[in-house]
Amino acid sequence: MQVNSRNAYIQKSLLLSIIGIGLLIVVATFLGKETAKIVTDFVSIPIAGTLVILSSILVLRFRKTGSHGKAWLFFLGISISWFIAETIWAVLELVYHADPFPSLADVFYLAGYPFLMCFLIYYIKPVKEAATKRMLIVATIVSASMMFPSVYMAYDSDPKVSIIANIIATSYPIIDSIIFIPALIGVILFFRGEVNFTWSLVCIAIILNVAGDTAFQISTFTDTYYTGHPADILLLWSYVFFSFGVYDHIRIFKKTQYHGTKSHLA
Repeated sequence: MQVNSRNAYIQKSLLLSIIGIGLLIVVATFLGKETAKIVTDFVSIPIAGTLVILSSILVLRFRKTGSHGKAWLFFLGISISWFIAETIWAVLELVYHADPFPSLADVFYLAGYPFLMCFLIYYIKPVKEAATKRMLIVATIVSASMMFPSVYMAYDSDPKVSIIANIIATSYPIIDSIIFIPALIGVILFFRGEVNFTWSLVCIAIILNVAGDTAFQISTFTDTYYTGHPADILLLWSYVFFSFGVYDHIRIFKKTQYHGTKSHLA
């Protein structure tokens, strides 16, 4: 009963967080794009910073033991890399009044993806036997159907961006199409009851990140992107889901450690 109550509390907090962030950005947009830019930049840094703090706590508790310990060490690399990217983006916009895309921020955004891939490889090891060939085929088809339009838009149309910006903007959905496959399989396994709540939150976060990157690319190519765009809401939501996933795993680890200590004392 206590576990169900705790999970319900986490789910309620998660729902309130994503609604609150969504409403905040929407209201800021109604007040003008400049307000939306300031609010989004100021919100993104603490949200990304929270993920760094939670990831650090989890890494310190696992201490690189086993596949999960190594997985969360790579996850810490993701969170740090993306936190630096969010900070650079905000500083370029708010302090230097410069266009943050393309910029050094993209180097750190893209640098996070190898960490994310390594995280998925290590984390999925314990449940890889549960993933069927049919799941893999379906996930690959869905991923490819999302990637091909992005590539087509980049190289068969006339995007209103420079060649460098075009390449960087297109690299996000291409890389996303790779990590989308294990994320979608993870969500399927969750609904089949074969993976835990933490894994589902992380996978949903990845899917939101993929959707946000795709929306970013489309709006960039059509010259409609601005900081505070709906694409940013999806990306901020992905940070929130990541954070709650990490927090849930911290809670599980603490509970397991506690019961192990009790058993030892008994």
